[in-house]
Amino acid sequence: MLNEGTFMSGIDLAEYIQERMDTLGLSVTAAAERSGVSRQTWHKLMRADIQEAKLSTLMRVARTLETPAPTLLNLYFHSGRKRVNQGYGISTSSLL
Repeated sequence: MLNEGTFMSGIDLAEYIQERMDTLGLSVTAAAERSGVSRQTWHKLMRADIQEAKLSTLMRVARTLETPAPTLLNLYFHSGRKRVNQGYGISTSSLL
């Protein structure tokens, strides 16, 4: 189990999301309803099967998981480093 001060370099985003959902007692359906993020996107995040995520989506996921946004973003970029190097990453188009 993680606490706020835990160094998370060995934990990927999918594992972290699942752990937080378990801790909070959230199902995918409940997380989707709370966040406004589709169940399909939650499933993709939990399988680490997402090529690009909008910043706004990651922010809503962080709020739903009651975790600091920088923690989730760090995990997204750390666990997704290979994907980012392959041309995948975060979409900021919704911020324009």
